[in-house]
Amino acid sequence: MRTPHRKPLASYRGVAMLVTLLFLALFASSAVAIAVSADIGMAISRNRRNAQQARTFAEAGLDLVRRHIGGITVPAVGSASEVQKAVADQLEAMLSASPMLNGGQIHYDSTHVTLPPITVDCLDGQTGTIEIEILASGGASDDTSITIASTGVFGNASQTAYYNMTVQRGQSILTHYGIASKSPVNIEGNAQVLGANNQDEASVMSATYSTAQAVLLKGSCSVAGDVAVCNPNGQIRKKGAVTVGGREILGAAEPEWPRVDTDLFKPFATNTYTGNGAGDLVLSNVRIPPNTNPTFSGNTTIFGVVYVEPPNTITFSGNTNLIGMIVCEPPAVENLTGHSIKFTGNMSTSGVENLPPGAQYDGLRELTGSFLLAPGYSAEFTGNFGAVNGCMVASEFRFSGNASGRVKGGVVNLRDSQFIIQGSSTIIIDKSGMPEQPAGLQTSLKLVCVSGSYREE
Repeated sequence: MRTPHRKPLASYRGVAMLVTLLFLALFASSAVAIAVSADIGMAISRNRRNAQQARTFAEAGLDLVRRHIGGITVPAVGSASEVQKAVADQLEAMLSASPMLNGGQIHYDSTHVTLPPITVDCLDGQTGTIEIEILASGGASDDTSITIASTGVFGNASQTAYYNMTVQRGQSILTHYGIASKSPVNIEGNAQVLGANNQDEASVMSATYSTAQAVLLKGSCSVAGDVAVCNPNGQIRKKGAVTVGGREILGAAEPEWPRVDTDLFKPFATNTYTGNGAGDLVLSNVRIPPNTNPTFSGNTTIFGVVYVEPPNTITFSGNTNLIGMIVCEPPAVENLTGHSIKFTGNMSTSGVENLPPGAQYDGLRELTGSFLLAPGYSAEFTGNFGAVNGCMVASEFRFSGNASGRVKGGVVNLRDSQFIIQGSSTIIIDKSGMPEQPAGLQTSLKLVCVSGSYREE
């Protein structure tokens, strides 16, 4: 019987070694693949993190700028460059001493505002930067919109975010109230404040803080709308058979008070009047020099603007027909005794839009919405004034006797003096057809965010 042939042991060892080497090669390849995959994954993760961090920095830059310039008051501008200048000045005032600018300067060159790069230190020891520019948006009808461009840079990633802001004019105080006064308001006797179209037109507001009794309603008087007091500790005092048709509000938000621009009307006052007001008169675009103090006692017809220079006390005691408006230049020092407008006779009025043909009234016809602009003057009414086709603004008001009439727009008292309606006076506030901003009354222009304008690149 033959013995089976056996392979040499060395042959088996060679095969085993070959298999081992193959496995080692496979493991090595796998390890390399795993390492490469891990590196790629880490790179992708790092890039994503850098991109997210850059985006966060870009959004932080937007928030920084919006927080400092949102709601700021800007001048009556006509171009985006003027808005940018106001923004640059605001940021300079707010951030010039801030360490975040690293001592850099805010640059403005009439086309855009550039902030120096802001360095941001992260918790892991790395740093990034925020680069901010403010540019003209373009396409705005009034050219007063701007775009904030904030670029965040972190590692190899860069992200830019944009947001638009635009200039918006504040609402007139007459949007909210028919009568608004910085002084206490006293309504007494049988006096009434009514709305021509609805009770909201007849709302009355006092913004005095000089006395707790902000509003006194006494006798059989009535107010068809709300009665509001800005001072939360103020009082609305009622004595007698008083009627209030709306709410009684304490701690009302104080609205923005208008600024009066009388210079707008001065160029139209081309005829100087130096008489005493006696006799039957027909006047047109008249300027009343200081210390004239006329009393118009006859039948007086006035076309256009009556421009009063301080000091002066003007009295209309006869029958007056005024197609236009009265504008008083503000005195350097307020003295209500030496600066007054009194209406003691019968007055018939009509707005500037009803002026007759004539080049002397060109431009004036468009300045609608105001009848009496008298900052620094006391205004007193004791006679009937019919329908006043525009708002009235002064530094003190008194309606007494049978003084009654319809006022288009409303009445504003700019000083903490007095506002009195007494006797049988009836004031009817009519807001229908009035311009949003009566001529000569300015409200602030504020920079506000444009909703939905956020975008990224």
